[in-house]
Amino acid sequence: MAGLLRASEEGLKIMDMVRRNLGWNKTEDAWCLAALVSTATLKRFWARIGIRRENFINICKAVEIENWEYIAEGYKIKKTEPLLAAAIADIPLNSETDKNFPLPENLPPVRNWVNRTKELDILKASITNSDITAISIVGLPGIGKTSLISQLIRQLHTENTCFTAVVWQSLESATGKAPPFDRIIDSLLFTLSNGDITAENDCGKKTENLLKILREKHCLLVFDRADTLLKAGKAKAAGYFSENCTEYAWLFKQLLETEHQSKILFTSRESLAELPPSLTREIQLNGLNQDAAITLLKYFNLTGNEEELAELSARYQGHPKALQLVASLIRDDDEFQGNVGKFLQDRDWLLIRDIKKLIDEIIARLSEIEQTCLSRISVYQTSEYPLSFAAIATQMPEVSKYELKENIILALKRRQLLYYDCQRESYKLHPLVQEKGDRLLNQNPKNVSIAHRQAYRYYISIPLKPKSEWQNIEDIKPLIRAHYHASQAEDLDAAKAIIAEVGEVIDWVRGFIQIFVTHRAMLTIPVRLLTVEESEETEEIKVQAKNQFSPTSPAPPAPPTPLFSALDFQ
Repeated sequence: MAGLLRASEEGLKIMDMVRRNLGWNKTEDAWCLAALVSTATLKRFWARIGIRRENFINICKAVEIENWEYIAEGYKIKKTEPLLAAAIADIPLNSETDKNFPLPENLPPVRNWVNRTKELDILKASITNSDITAISIVGLPGIGKTSLISQLIRQLHTENTCFTAVVWQSLESATGKAPPFDRIIDSLLFTLSNGDITAENDCGKKTENLLKILREKHCLLVFDRADTLLKAGKAKAAGYFSENCTEYAWLFKQLLETEHQSKILFTSRESLAELPPSLTREIQLNGLNQDAAITLLKYFNLTGNEEELAELSARYQGHPKALQLVASLIRDDDEFQGNVGKFLQDRDWLLIRDIKKLIDEIIARLSEIEQTCLSRISVYQTSEYPLSFAAIATQMPEVSKYELKENIILALKRRQLLYYDCQRESYKLHPLVQEKGDRLLNQNPKNVSIAHRQAYRYYISIPLKPKSEWQNIEDIKPLIRAHYHASQAEDLDAAKAIIAEVGEVIDWVRGFIQIFVTHRAMLTIPVRLLTVEESEETEEIKVQAKNQFSPTSPAPPAPPTPLFSALDFQ
């Protein structure tokens, strides 16, 4: 029938290896959704039965094969060879002789997989390093830890690795607490011994039996959600095993300190502080890069150009789960109807309800002093100026620097809520965490003013160059940040004094202020703070700006590029 396409045998080989790389089965729901086809259509595709041209192309593009002609029957075979070779290099052919171990029956599915090649390469290199017994993958909820390890196992399953057995143990339960220890170790023994196990009631004996198997076989043990074993509610205890999980702590100690030929992988929302650092490597998992994040968003068939998708990705710093939740909202909500641009204009916050639940789960584990610190430092804009220990200490005068550094900050870092950017020499908060901290702070308006006032005092204390050497915006950046925080604290005199001090020294600041007032229709602080002139002149400027931006007025001519950005005084 005219207008129908079917896959060639070579094309199906390519498609099969690409979908295996994604962790999809041949009739994956996510594939049908991304390609806008039914399961029956996808089955006909795999049966090499002709389907509509549009559906054929969409099926290929859903797995990032833009050159769908390589897959279709009738295309010259030599054209498919480079693509087939690339696919084979990435995922070997599906041969039973290449499989060293069966996939665990409870292996979590991998949906909407996007490129994490760098992370997978690091993991593969680490588990083949004889000096490392265990690897701990840590990161925020929803960052992709479980999916990454599941995808790693799927790839190892097709490669010539040393492992002869893989066991997946989830430590998550409906109650949020870890399952009983006996259930987990009995499951490990049953799986690794192929059911040949004798009942033992003694924890030590069970551990000995497990270690014996690990010495005899090359095994890979995965403990998913190990954070359920850790203490909550105390900064000093962050990362340490709970009192009711001592048997788990004993098991992990034996697994790491006893010689055997197996490897252990942990996923956790928090660092596992009690694991021996000489035998364990911790890998912090961050968000997707921009290209991968945009690819993920495209799975949801949203309406938006590359710039809008990039902006959405940047807002959430590539957080996979958050992007999927917000993409589903944009696609399914009648208010947006898939329009990314409309969503970006409508929302100036990140924590939609479903994303907020994710962040709340880990915030609930914080002590009161950790929450206090997190909320206060959320006022700092680290994209504008590096966040130093001194800046954090300014916000926490009630505790000693030792207590702040060795307990509170260390706890926030172990809980993956605060991290240090070595390149910028700055502490940072993930945007989702920073917004949550801001909401905690705003529960009491008085605390907001206090935090901004403390930030003002910090920035105003930073030594500057002599005024005679002020040449550009970087020379007075601390003053700009001080002005912002004084304004947010509604300390009008302090904010005006900063502008006056700058204006006395730099003639060109007056021109900047005029440009700033003229081209900012909505100001977050009173306009009178932005000039050292009399209030009558300032009000006249405001009226002129309002008239220039009236609906019937023509757009103003583009101003000369100022030395200050229009956002520098925010």
